[in-house]
Amino acid sequence: MHIKKMGQGPDLVMLHGWSMHSAVWHNLAEELAKHFTLHLVDLPGHGQSNWQHGALDLDVLIGRLGEELPESAYWLGWSLGGLISIVFADRFPERVTKLTLIAATPCFVKTANWSCAMEASVFNDFAANLSVNQAETLHRFLLLQARGSQHSRDTIRQLAHQLAVEQPPVLDALQAGLKLLIELDMREPLSTLSCPVQMILGDRDTLIPEAMLLAAKQLHPKLQTRVLAGAGHAPFISQPLECQQAIEQFINE
Repeated sequence: MHIKKMGQGPDLVMLHGWSMHSAVWHNLAEELAKHFTLHLVDLPGHGQSNWQHGALDLDVLIGRLGEELPESAYWLGWSLGGLISIVFADRFPERVTKLTLIAATPCFVKTANWSCAMEASVFNDFAANLSVNQAETLHRFLLLQARGSQHSRDTIRQLAHQLAVEQPPVLDALQAGLKLLIELDMREPLSTLSCPVQMILGDRDTLIPEAMLLAAKQLHPKLQTRVLAGAGHAPFISQPLECQQAIEQFINE
């Protein structure tokens, strides 16, 4: 697994979202690296990380992350990366000092008692279309992430640029990532996390409604939340300064 290390200071692990890779953090990482030693992970089959069958099976993935990342660190996860970070913090509570979740939720799919999420059919459609036209499907997801943001054009441009920096994600890795988004329900583990947890969400996120924050606080009453006005699903791109300030305030308080 490719993990880029940069900066100086306390260790901070950063996990990207579905279909992307660690270069997506570029602007935010440049600023955070002034105060933290960053561990920028490329998930298996993404960016510079090779793909092996089963590499995104949850037990395998968490085991690899456990082997290659610091014994104790702050963690920051975006979207799918946030979901995986909850799993890691649940499995290794002593290794996650604080956890920041950006545009992430403990359950991405609607259920009978979890309405603040997406219909499973949305992710199933992406999974079905990937095999037909991977490039077009990834572009559709990129548009979905940027939709609603006050800076949607700039967000689309930056996401598209970062996608082009590395070779496209491996199809099997994309399918495996979607499987995690569809099947993982980390609501109960979130409720029992011992580390401080922060959620940062854009009020125009088209994948995660703002109402999710209230539902998450019912699960984890000490949860700290921050809503960024005018931001979509990639607030660290559209509002990097606000994200940086929120993250550093949470870590340093």
